[in-house]
Amino acid sequence: GYFVRVDFRDFFRIEPPSNEGRCDYDYLEIRDGDQGYSPLLHKVCGSDFPPIITSSGRSLWLRFASDGTIEYNGFKAVYDYIPNPLETLPFIPKCEFEIGGAMDYLGTANISADQLDHAVKWQTPVDCTWIIRAEEGKKIYIQFPHYELKEPNDCNFNFIQIFDEKTDIEHRKRNFCGSVAESYQSETDVLYIRYYADERGIGSEFEAVFTALRKLGSNEPESTCPEGEYDCDDATCISNDLVCNSVRNCKFGWDEESCAVGGSSIPLDFSKAHVIIILILLILIMTGMCAGMIYNLVRKLSEDKEDILASRDKSLASLASIESVPGVPSPAKSRASRVTENTDCNGCYVPPPPGGLFPFGSKF
Repeated sequence: GYFVRVDFRDFFRIEPPSNEGRCDYDYLEIRDGDQGYSPLLHKVCGSDFPPIITSSGRSLWLRFASDGTIEYNGFKAVYDYIPNPLETLPFIPKCEFEIGGAMDYLGTANISADQLDHAVKWQTPVDCTWIIRAEEGKKIYIQFPHYELKEPNDCNFNFIQIFDEKTDIEHRKRNFCGSVAESYQSETDVLYIRYYADERGIGSEFEAVFTALRKLGSNEPESTCPEGEYDCDDATCISNDLVCNSVRNCKFGWDEESCAVGGSSIPLDFSKAHVIIILILLILIMTGMCAGMIYNLVRKLSEDKEDILASRDKSLASLASIESVPGVPSPAKSRASRVTENTDCNGCYVPPPPGGLFPFGSKF
């Protein structure tokens, strides 16, 4: 491996610092790495030559900024590559991914096992970057359905950062090292996602999904969604291909609200909490209604039975009282009853003859 060495020669004249001694106007920023978020080595201005600067790895990042009001001659520098005689770490490619399109997934699942094994074996950090590029004029909306850090609330061991358009500190929009990673919508068509894990933080996991969307408004090129795009009802549009794909690409999820689930014609998303709560309430209401109907039916049958028994007892009692009142004719009796009552045996008992026949001299 090699180090990078930068030597400033001949002249170095940049606008002087402010009265407070800060390089707020024109300055040269030097970082130990290949990105704008790499560790800061020097931020210099004025006319004093900086020292010779050597990287700790294979890259140095330099940025010159000027406010455009007062101009100086600038600076001159030469760089060189210095062999590292103590290099013992095996070479491993940079952990960087570039993705695009209308929608895609990213996360720690993209990191190869070689990267993780190298970090554990040689005690180096896992430092990966995802570069998301959307179609020109569109923005990027990123969500984090899964986010779990090994050392939450400790930004020294693990974190996720979001940079909009550039990777310098000024363009850093989010720094997640706690227990929650909220969604973010970019201001440009390029977004950088950085994942860093070191020592105890190695093993942290996250999964993100991004959506390229078009922003609508009076200050935007479009005020309505063009053909082939879906209106999210929040002043943004997404591709029609993303509607009903089981992913909430719109911020409020309207692209999934009217979709049938599992071939059903019911336009409900049963994965939503409020839908599940409504279904549980409906089941409880229907169960209560059925139980109430069964209870009322049993009570009604019991009451009807008691009424019928009471009515019968009342009728029998009424008949018995009529027969016992003098001068009131008794109800008509059946023919069989009259025949039985007209049988005159003079109060004597006539036993049946042998063989079941009556003798000739018997009186009827």
